[in-house]
Amino acid sequence: MKDERRKARRRKWKRFETATGAVVLLNKPQLKGILGTKRVELGPIVNISMGGLAVEYVENKHRSQTYSELSIYFPSEGIVLDDVPFETISDFEITRMPDDKAIRKRCVEFGKLTTYQLFQLEEFIKKHGTKCLEDRRRNDTDRRKFHDPRYGDPGYEDTHPERRIGKDRRRM
Repeated sequence: MKDERRKARRRKWKRFETATGAVVLLNKPQLKGILGTKRVELGPIVNISMGGLAVEYVENKHRSQTYSELSIYFPSEGIVLDDVPFETISDFEITRMPDDKAIRKRCVEFGKLTTYQLFQLEEFIKKHGTKCLEDRRRNDTDRRKFHDPRYGDPGYEDTHPERRIGKDRRRM
């Protein structure tokens, strides 16, 4: 029997919070691109990196459709980055509002960007990125150990073996 586990995606780029006001617009081609594109406002950017971004939005029928390109709009500057190909990595509900509308968070990964788009994205992050976000992955020093004095409980009897290594970790 083969153990097929999905490999976790690891971030390759640092994520940055953005200044308030940056909005994601979804590009919807009209009549197979002949009449241009219609832009649907998705919502404000939560964080952004050179590899993708996260955006929060209120769900409706236009925003729930599938799109393949997005644009980044900043009110004082107009469209900062246009026609960026993307793929949705995750889209999940955060909470419900009293009128039963859902607030969702969508995380997207950018597709192949042109050299000019990469330059524009880098400049946008330099100009509007406010704070570098830490990854939530734990390293060895942050993991809880069996005999860790920080988690001492006088009524706890330790019946666990010492820290296991390699394949032994998965057995119990």
